[in-house]
Amino acid sequence: MTDPIKRKETTHIDEVARTATSTVQWFAEMRNKRGHASHPITHNNRLTMFICGEEGFADIARQIALAEKSIDICCWGFDPGMELVRGDGGTWPRGETYGDLLIAAGKRGVKVRLLVWYDWGAVNTKNPCNMPGHTHGTRPWCQTDIDVKYAAQISAQSSLAMLAAQRQRRSTIYRTHTRNQVVEPWAFTAKVDDVPLLAREEYCFSWYKAAFKNLLENVEVRLRGTDAKAIKMSLEAHANQTKSPTPSTVEFGILKNFGSHHQKPILIDFAYKDGAKAVGYIMGLNSITDYWDTNTHKVDNPKRERCIDDDFHTLKPFQDYACRLDGGGALIAINKNFISAWHKAKSDSGTLEGAMAVAAATGTEDIVPAALKRAAEPGDCSVQVIRTQPEDQDTSIRDLYFQATDIATMAAGYMYIENQYFQYEDWSRRLLESRRKVAERWSLGCKKAGKDAESMPVMHVFVVIPVPEVTQMVPRTYDALAVLGQQETMTGQEKLIKSANERAAGQQNHGSTQRFAGHTAVSDVVRHANSIDKPTAMRLETEFGLKVSVAMLNACDCVGCEWRYREIYIHSKLLLVDDTFMTVGSANLNIRSMAVDSEINLATVNPQLVRDLRQRIWSNHSNASATGGDGGRKDISETYVLWKKCMSQNKESKNGGLGLYGYLLPLEDERSSTIRIG
Repeated sequence: MTDPIKRKETTHIDEVARTATSTVQWFAEMRNKRGHASHPITHNNRLTMFICGEEGFADIARQIALAEKSIDICCWGFDPGMELVRGDGGTWPRGETYGDLLIAAGKRGVKVRLLVWYDWGAVNTKNPCNMPGHTHGTRPWCQTDIDVKYAAQISAQSSLAMLAAQRQRRSTIYRTHTRNQVVEPWAFTAKVDDVPLLAREEYCFSWYKAAFKNLLENVEVRLRGTDAKAIKMSLEAHANQTKSPTPSTVEFGILKNFGSHHQKPILIDFAYKDGAKAVGYIMGLNSITDYWDTNTHKVDNPKRERCIDDDFHTLKPFQDYACRLDGGGALIAINKNFISAWHKAKSDSGTLEGAMAVAAATGTEDIVPAALKRAAEPGDCSVQVIRTQPEDQDTSIRDLYFQATDIATMAAGYMYIENQYFQYEDWSRRLLESRRKVAERWSLGCKKAGKDAESMPVMHVFVVIPVPEVTQMVPRTYDALAVLGQQETMTGQEKLIKSANERAAGQQNHGSTQRFAGHTAVSDVVRHANSIDKPTAMRLETEFGLKVSVAMLNACDCVGCEWRYREIYIHSKLLLVDDTFMTVGSANLNIRSMAVDSEINLATVNPQLVRDLRQRIWSNHSNASATGGDGGRKDISETYVLWKKCMSQNKESKNGGLGLYGYLLPLEDERSSTIRIG
């Protein structure tokens, strides 16, 4: 059967020299067919990687300040009040806000287009709260009937000054009305520490209100929802390809009706000076203040937002990445992704063809700047921009993950996965199946050569993830880990499954056909977990030539004489392979990112870039004790041992109330669930 992902290649052999040259196929090359390239592979891209929000957002702020012609932002959520660069002050604003940066750009003649996912059905839930001032925070201390004059004065400092002036007036416990303004009593009753937050809330509310009235000069905001029909088709197509449990009626309904646009690309000055100054970003960072953190991951940090918690004063630490693209053909794909989405948000057709027809009608969107077609130079990267987009039936991110995994398993190097969700059982199965084929070929080759098959070099897989966000995500996380023999990290689910099996065995021994709580004695979640072949560590190594480590990250500090610990929330969507290949972007390892939400990643092959990034990440996680060295087989093998040792020692230290060395800990989750939601 023809593989729909891999491109067949004919390699010619020099009959005189008896040599041949071929290349490894890292990319989704079936989507790069000459004359029909839906996802072109370009070779003239300059990439720069940023770790965490402090680095990434600071660079975005610099590029926005330098913008001359255009700024296109496509995002899951947008917080006008977040500060991209933060000073030492602990109260808002600690620097120039995102909203003020865009206002300033618009005032100097830059066209700003902001496209944000908005779902009316999700607004009243705990999540997403992705548009402060529009999805929530819509009853600030002051609500003004915004006109052109008022909009021209909107800024963070103006909001602070206006509230300060109001608090100087005679206080009242009643709401007051004027001709064009409503003032709430909490403007007077709020504690001094809460004043900046009240000013922030009013600023965000006024910013969005002015934007939706088209009163912010050169700034246009559009909202886009998802297409439940397209998502349903995508899920049905996915069901025909998967070996993991298809979503239940409840899970299917949630996925279908609550999809999101999860992309986060930014494109600046795409066509200015024929693309000579074009800059873009593909990243996991959301444009919301909660996602800002430094790579030192302090337990509490006044530069992060305040939280209501007896133990901590600020939001938890966050780990994530951003990639900047300077020039190059990959920006053409990012631009196409944006303009199709932008015009879909205004088009009645809602299709890619309809959106591009609207774009073509303007006569300005189909330009391909000459500078982006320049010849590749030393230091440039080969890049393929890949997506999940149900409306276009685009699943190239899934294809790319599978293709890169197939290539990775052919070697004895490493795979490094750092992801917010590790819930995609299909990927775990693909890894094992691909490695099994390699092991079988190795064994056959050794047999023919008279060598010992057990000498097959080991491939090391490093997985770094947070505990699942909600309890209902535990089953799919358990299943994805169980395929790799790592299910014991999910201690709560392990106990639930063991207990359910013992109960079912007891009922069977007594000839019982009892049902309870509307379920059979063994739930579907338990039944599927039982069906998974869970290899032991020894079998994983001897049969597949694999060693797998699964870690989470914790920060710690000492208050008084007591050590305290806090999860570093991993929002990353990163895959590194053998100091050669990388994919990064918005896509998680779950059904949602592979078939439901719109996503955008880039894939690249660049040894220097990947090696430098791997060394930076591993050094930070392990306090420089396990960096992987130069990435050779010996270094990776030694690092795996050091990595596991660091995790084990940190677990002992945490249990004993001592400080941690680095951030690495074995993943451990004591929760359990018989409800599966991915």
